[in-house]
Amino acid sequence: MDVRKAAASDIEATVDLAERNRQQYQKYQSTFWRKHSQSAAMTKLFFMRLLTEPGSYFLVATEGGQFLGFLIARQFPASPVFDPGGATYLIDDFCVIEPRHWLTIGEALLSHATTLIHEHGAVQILVTCADRDLAKTEVLRRSELSIASNWWTKPLK
Repeated sequence: MDVRKAAASDIEATVDLAERNRQQYQKYQSTFWRKHSQSAAMTKLFFMRLLTEPGSYFLVATEGGQFLGFLIARQFPASPVFDPGGATYLIDDFCVIEPRHWLTIGEALLSHATTLIHEHGAVQILVTCADRDLAKTEVLRRSELSIASNWWTKPLK
C-alpha cells in the first residue's frame, strides 16, 4: 500500500468516497449529518483548493492503482480560552473504501498524517467520527486517541 500526497487525478475518487460516507452518516443521524443536495460539487471545489493550501495535509492510500481511502488534516484554531501548547490539526474528511479496511488502510493514513503533522510542530490532532461509526472508532482507539468532547443533538421539529 502506498500513502502519498493527493493529486488532481485523485479528486474524483475522493469526492465519490466522501459522498458515500455522507450517505452513511446521514443514516446515523438524519438532521445533523443531512447531506446537502450540492455537496459533491462543493466538495470537488473544496478538495481542489486543498491540493495547494499551505498547512493542509491531503493524503490518499492506493495499491496497484486502486484507490483505497483518503485523509485531510487542516490546521484548526484552539478556543481562545484553552492553550494546548501549539498547533492543532483537525482531521475531518477521513474515509476508507470499506469499513473492514479501517484497521489497515485507515491506520496507515492516520499514522502517516500524524507523523507529518508532528514533524511540523503540531501538538495535537482532532478527528471527527460519528457516534455509530464503530469501525472508525476502533482504529481511533487503537491509535491511542481519546474522546475529548461529545456533541449531543436533538432535531427540533
